[in-house]
Amino acid sequence: MGKVDSKGGSEGNRSVMMGTLLAGAFIALMAETFLNNALPTIMADFRVSQSTAQWLSTSYLLVVGLMIPVSAWVFSNFQSKHAFIVMMATFLMGSLVCTFSGGHFALLLTGRIIQAVAAGSLMPFIQNVVLLLFPPEKRGVALGVVGLVVALGPTVGPTLSGFVLEHWSWRALFILLAILSAAILVMSFFLVYTVNDRTRTHLDVASVIYSCLGFGLLLYALSAIGDRGGASVLDLGLLLAGLMVVVLFCWRQLHLESPLVNLRVFANATFNLTSLLSTLSNIAMVGVELVLPLYLQNTRGSSALVSGLVMLPGAVVMGIFNPLSGMIYQRIGARRISLLGYTVLLAGTLPMIWFGTTTSLIVVAACYALRLAGVALVMMTTFTEGINALPPELAAHGNAAASTVRQVGGSLGTAAAMMIVTIGAQSGRHGGALSAQALDRGYRWAFLFLAFIAVVGLGASFFLKSHNSETR
Repeated sequence: MGKVDSKGGSEGNRSVMMGTLLAGAFIALMAETFLNNALPTIMADFRVSQSTAQWLSTSYLLVVGLMIPVSAWVFSNFQSKHAFIVMMATFLMGSLVCTFSGGHFALLLTGRIIQAVAAGSLMPFIQNVVLLLFPPEKRGVALGVVGLVVALGPTVGPTLSGFVLEHWSWRALFILLAILSAAILVMSFFLVYTVNDRTRTHLDVASVIYSCLGFGLLLYALSAIGDRGGASVLDLGLLLAGLMVVVLFCWRQLHLESPLVNLRVFANATFNLTSLLSTLSNIAMVGVELVLPLYLQNTRGSSALVSGLVMLPGAVVMGIFNPLSGMIYQRIGARRISLLGYTVLLAGTLPMIWFGTTTSLIVVAACYALRLAGVALVMMTTFTEGINALPPELAAHGNAAASTVRQVGGSLGTAAAMMIVTIGAQSGRHGGALSAQALDRGYRWAFLFLAFIAVVGLGASFFLKSHNSETR
């Protein structure tokens, strides 16, 4: 593909365009966790359970993951400027639907899903733009900045929302997202230009339907089990049906000439292992970003602002360690940095198992920050190691496949964590409504689950090669 717009030759235009694209991506990624601090208030306003409210976060994560492979088709079939404008307009529409959802939770959830459709397309889209916009010698820096946005967006969300919620209702969060996305939408008409040629390609609609139905059923079943505090025959049936549809989706990908997700990349053992490690680190990150604000507000009575401030050091640490992780990876290799990262992640998670209603907020903030340091060391470095292990002609397919698995895994893992919260709380219930002590028990069970994730990641890290994989 070649550049269509002659303005592509100007370095200043490139920088301004990238700034606009990254601003849109940052807002979309921040929206992943932007609502987590507001869930207790939303539960009260809509009179819904914790398991129902968490759909606002887990469904967003799932749809983002499912849209990642579709973004390649979008990039091929539409001019990049028009595609970005449509994405930002879609995100704006979703924000407005949420803002004016009134007392209808289903409408609020619909708005979140509309937002996620745009968000899931944005990051792969921007990575493709970088490959066309920058010469090879400058792509490393550009992709590094993109990686920083990927890491910082979700970690900044809870802190910023805490400040907003201190003064306004949860609807102000969507008003802010609407204003910001509208501003970027207007800017995109003037600052974004087309860098690709359109190439008509086929989108396998059946694959899209299978992926949405299969993973949607899995997410619904996990949520339903969490809502009831146990599994009914119907729940187990839905879980099995979801697994069967996912298997059907995978079978179809292996028999298509141009699959939505090229599963053949998973024939590479190193790629398999690094995809697992990157996915586990994402579950560790987004899982605690949902559970921790609920723990702080529901068991300790902390405000949304306090919850945000507790999570602020973690966002700072993530911003510092994300660029450092790349340099450390180049020096010590994937195996050592993964072992280091998961050790740090486990060290930050273990004390959380003993968190109670009176645990010092300084300790909570320190453990959260330590965990994110471990996540920053692991997530993108293992992802890079996996891509490097593939032949060059499969690198783009590997990027899409690993990104999809990481995002969908984060959604299902977070839903599993919330299911464990409810089951743990129900086990400590003594009639009537759930007490703070019962909820505290549930959150500690979830922290135990997240510690188990870190242990699995640590154990799997030993199987990595002791040197950097080279592109074959």
